[in-house]
Amino acid sequence: MSNLIQIKKILEKYNKTPKKSLGQNFLINPIILGRTAELCTGDGVIEIGPGLGFLTRALYTLNKKVVAVEIDRTFEPVLNDTFESGGTSGTPSPTIIYADILKIDLRELIQKEFTGFAQISVCANLPYYITTPVILKLIKSGVKFNGITVMLQKEAADKLCSKPGEKNYNATSVIISYYGEAKKIFNVSKSNFYPAPKVLSTVIQITPHDIPIATPENIDLMYKVIESAFEQRRKTLVNALVSGLNTDKEKIMSIVKKITGNENIRGEELDIKAFSDISDLIYGD
Repeated sequence: MSNLIQIKKILEKYNKTPKKSLGQNFLINPIILGRTAELCTGDGVIEIGPGLGFLTRALYTLNKKVVAVEIDRTFEPVLNDTFESGGTSGTPSPTIIYADILKIDLRELIQKEFTGFAQISVCANLPYYITTPVILKLIKSGVKFNGITVMLQKEAADKLCSKPGEKNYNATSVIISYYGEAKKIFNVSKSNFYPAPKVLSTVIQITPHDIPIATPENIDLMYKVIESAFEQRRKTLVNALVSGLNTDKEKIMSIVKKITGNENIRGEELDIKAFSDISDLIYGD
């Protein structure tokens, strides 16, 4: 059964319309909501973009604590009404923070809201324009989450879950592979949203590695090497790094040849271990 009628009533009550600029498409299928919530388990969950609170409600029935970060403050009266009676099964109502997730100090948030919690997950329904910045924010924070579950456009999911040598392989998918393994879990058709988006959506999950597969000496330099390698995909890795790092070509050519055996290789052919090894040689020179 769809939540569409209930969603329309809520929007009408509060004189709200979905904001296209913020990519607001509300999930109306309770089955999909439940499946997504079941992927976001741990001691606590950070939800990005709760909107009307339907996924939030499903999340706090499965977790000890939910902290939801919402950029659109006009949702405040809606969420206040939704959760004013407290949580179910003896759990407290979720904590709602009205802020831009990209401007939040995640370590500070976790220290304040999740002290004593061993496993913290992230759950989000992200519009295309903010997908990459949010994913990179989570990974570069240095926090080892129990898992990161994201619903996003299928095109973005294909890129984030791509592997070396594939056409969608990019800097973000390399950085994700440093943190953990990204998998596409299931697709969500346009009819499951209101208003219906123009594209298919996909739920992906990023699970952190138990044992690091790369241990760069300077993680910020490794990120810079990766990002430089993909800034101009038509360039060889050597030329891309010389341009992106503003460094000596002979030095970079020697390092790339030592690690890959091919001074003409392109960045999209390398895995995270190779990028880490290249950055270490640059750092140690």
